[in-house]
Amino acid sequence: MSRNGQHENRSRHENRGKHENRGRHENRGRHENYNNKNQGTGAQKVLKVLIGIFLVILIVLLVFFLRNLFSSEPDTIPGENGGGVANGTTQPPDDDPSYVAIPKRTPDPLANLDGINPLTGAPMDYRYTRNRPVAVVLNNIPQALPMNGVYMADIIYEYSVEGGLTRMLAIYQDISLVGLIGSIRSARHYTVQLAESYDAILACAGRSPQALSEMRNLGIPVLNEVEGPHREVFYRDRNRIPDRRVENLHSVVTSGDRLMHFLPDLDFRLLHEENYEHTLTFVEDGTPQGGFDAAEAVVSFSSGKTTSFIYDPADRAYFARQADRDFTDANDNSRPLYANILVIKTSVTGLHDDDAGRLDIVTTGSGNGYFISGGKYIEINWQRENKSSPFIYTLKNGERFDFGIGRTYICVIPTNMDAVFR
Repeated sequence: MSRNGQHENRSRHENRGKHENRGRHENRGRHENYNNKNQGTGAQKVLKVLIGIFLVILIVLLVFFLRNLFSSEPDTIPGENGGGVANGTTQPPDDDPSYVAIPKRTPDPLANLDGINPLTGAPMDYRYTRNRPVAVVLNNIPQALPMNGVYMADIIYEYSVEGGLTRMLAIYQDISLVGLIGSIRSARHYTVQLAESYDAILACAGRSPQALSEMRNLGIPVLNEVEGPHREVFYRDRNRIPDRRVENLHSVVTSGDRLMHFLPDLDFRLLHEENYEHTLTFVEDGTPQGGFDAAEAVVSFSSGKTTSFIYDPADRAYFARQADRDFTDANDNSRPLYANILVIKTSVTGLHDDDAGRLDIVTTGSGNGYFISGGKYIEINWQRENKSSPFIYTLKNGERFDFGIGRTYICVIPTNMDAVFR
């Protein structure tokens, strides 16, 4: 072969090698670019997922924060669907795993009853006489009746709320043996003031904006089912929820057992201060001297809401009726009896700049009303110096008077409403 031919063959081999090498380099480059592209796309997907998760968590936290910041329980309006009659159990049903069962406290057979209940004048275990009472806000619309735990309340307040309705504040000196209590509703600012007049611990399920301001101003200890750190004190009574798929406004309850279980571990002062003085005094028979007949008293809170009190001479006490039925306790179907009925007349007006139609009830200053006991009534005056003071009750001549030993029902009504006696 000629030298020229050898050069040509070598050139062809070199050229072919160069083309093959270049092809391999180009293919490898393309593969690397493809892999890099895929890796970039995968990283972007992971980043997007992480960002999405972060945004979801952020939104949940924001909603939770806003709910706690601005929440107050929705207001009840006439015609709202309520629950049925609750049973007398003090524990959540077995199908509700969210609450721990609390052992039920039974009466102590060795209890020393040489103390006097400062709210009723009746004998009680002396260990409970210095307790700060517990004041519980109770639902009082017809759909939520009968209530639980009212028979054991030492004092019941009934007062107006928006919509022509009323609610109650049940005050317990010894909460330990009360059983189921409810259903529980939200507080108003005047509810807070009434509880403060007894140096009480307030239990509620929600609050109005004005009530929150009053709670902070007065520094009153509050157990709130809707917000705050003490929600485990409450639970939902499934018997008050007609449809188990929904949470009903009228189903919040607690019990004496639960309160006794949790209260010692809370950062609340549980006893009155050493210098605290109760203002109520009691005698065996509180019938007012020179009183007028009051076999029945019909007290009007508004044009559409009245509560009647009927005197039972055999028990020397009154029982209440409202919504065309006796006022009873669903725990045992008992009918609470009251040795004393107080009617307090005061200013009740609508709050300015409140779209929900909430009321302002004045609980300080002075006013007049009626004291009813032993089948008789008499006109009285009331006064209260400030929002942390107790109420003082006097006859028209300024003298203090005694209550009958037993429980008291207090009606807070507008000055333009009245009581009718028969």
